[in-house]
Amino acid sequence: MNQEAITIIVAIIGSGGFGALVPWVLNRIDNRRDPLHEGVKELLFCKLELLHQQMVDNGGVCTVETKRTVERIYRAYSGLGGNGVGTEMRNDILDAHIQEDRQ
Repeated sequence: MNQEAITIIVAIIGSGGFGALVPWVLNRIDNRRDPLHEGVKELLFCKLELLHQQMVDNGGVCTVETKRTVERIYRAYSGLGGNGVGTEMRNDILDAHIQEDRQ
C-alpha cells in the first residue's frame, strides 16, 4: 500500500468518518435488507429511544457526553437506512439543555 493511501485511511479514521464509512461500505457490499441489518438497526433505534427517554425523565437536560453518544449511534442508524422517529429523537436530544457538571 502506498503512502498516499495510508494517509487517506488514517485521515478518515481520525476524523470520525469511520463511523459513517462502515455502514456505507456494508451497504455497497450487500445491498439486501437482511435480518442482520434490520436487527442492528432496531437495536440502534432502541438505544436512541432509551437515551431520549432518559433525557425526558431528566427534565429535558442531558450531558455533552450523551449528545456525543447519540451522534455516534445515529450515524450508524442512519447509515443502515433508519430515519423518521429516530431522527426526531436525535434532534430533541441535541436541542436539549446541557447538564452542568456535578462535582
